[in-house]
Amino acid sequence: MSIKYHLGNGCSFSTKKHYLSVHQKLGEKLDLEPTILLAKGGRGNDRIVTTTMHWFYNNPDRFKDTFVSIGWSSSHRWDYVSGPTPEEKTPGIKGEVRKFSYQWGSWRTWEQEWISRDPDVNIDYTSTFKLYQNILSLQHFFKYHKIPYLMYWALSNDLQQDGDLIKLKDAVDRKHFYNFEESVHVKENIKRYNEMKLHTRPITVPNEDYVQSHYEYVAQNNLKKATNDAHPSQVGHHRWATLLYHHVKDNELL
Repeated sequence: MSIKYHLGNGCSFSTKKHYLSVHQKLGEKLDLEPTILLAKGGRGNDRIVTTTMHWFYNNPDRFKDTFVSIGWSSSHRWDYVSGPTPEEKTPGIKGEVRKFSYQWGSWRTWEQEWISRDPDVNIDYTSTFKLYQNILSLQHFFKYHKIPYLMYWALSNDLQQDGDLIKLKDAVDRKHFYNFEESVHVKENIKRYNEMKLHTRPITVPNEDYVQSHYEYVAQNNLKKATNDAHPSQVGHHRWATLLYHHVKDNELL
């Protein structure tokens, strides 16, 4: 059977807007049915992996005819199950997300003082190992079930690159991952993103050419929602979707 449906997942860079978001625009350009969105703002990658797998297990007929796009969030967002889905309508819990029996919350590394105080915790390496585990878990899931897919970075991630991590990094399928490698200024770019709600200065990135993430792309090209808000504007969503579309077509992912 040919591919008919499109499933998208990610964070706030992927959620539904009053216009077509990046996943929805990509699905339109691929001539697929209207995109099914599982994205949730402010959430991390454990939620992305779990909800994506659960959606397929809840919809087993879709294994054979669905293309998936994943916009990875920050490695420093740590997800937890917050409780059962409330019966009454709740802001932010709608569409396909409401169909899950549980919902997720998240905390961020820099919000937890115990991490910085504990000398036994190497948080940069821990978050990198966790992120590779997330990516490879879905990569193996998709390949095992023969599900066509594309991954990309919604937010920038600075990945540690030595020791055991090298083997995990090498295992990521670059054909199915748009702009996987870090940009030269990734540390600066992440700092700017993390600080964007704390000041009114315009959000910019020093990249001259290559961008790792959707965030870097909209900041570099001034396609932001606002000067101090690096979430994409409508044009920022649609131009990034065009880049993803060309990667899908050039690599014959669908």
